[in-house]
Amino acid sequence: MDNIKIVNINGNKDLITKGVLFDNEHTCYHDYQDFNDIIIGFMLVADNYGIFNNDEFIGLISIFPHYYKDTSRLEISISIKSEYRNKKIGKCSLKNIIDICFKEEKNKSIHLSIREDNIKSRKMAESCGFKLYRGYRCDDTFTDLDGNIIPQVQYLLKRKDYLK
Repeated sequence: MDNIKIVNINGNKDLITKGVLFDNEHTCYHDYQDFNDIIIGFMLVADNYGIFNNDEFIGLISIFPHYYKDTSRLEISISIKSEYRNKKIGKCSLKNIIDICFKEEKNKSIHLSIREDNIKSRKMAESCGFKLYRGYRCDDTFTDLDGNIIPQVQYLLKRKDYLK
């Protein structure tokens, strides 16, 4: 993981767009009517970080408020270029972003919304300390590229648990 670095790319529409397109299986960004709307939304609302292998852009991590009325709860989304998946890059990047999020004392929790059938992402979340959280938004779903509705599960990592 020596060659992997996380770099703030806020304002870089080209890289954010490229990163969203890495989600070719619609496991992260979904249900958008207009592709441009999601890019504009991420540029306005999210803190966006690029994942780089040496100088190659290979992934996008976005941090945004989980609930617009409470900005102390964050949501993270991660998309990684397909040929770099299953190489522990997502886990390493997620751990780095958790550290960034919890450096700010106001941030109390981080949420991950994961497709129920995305077992690898669920295991990654659990290995980083996230706990399955059935008490919130458990009725949300993803719609895949074929129009199939897939349940999602919610994972939660509380600041106080992480800092123990």
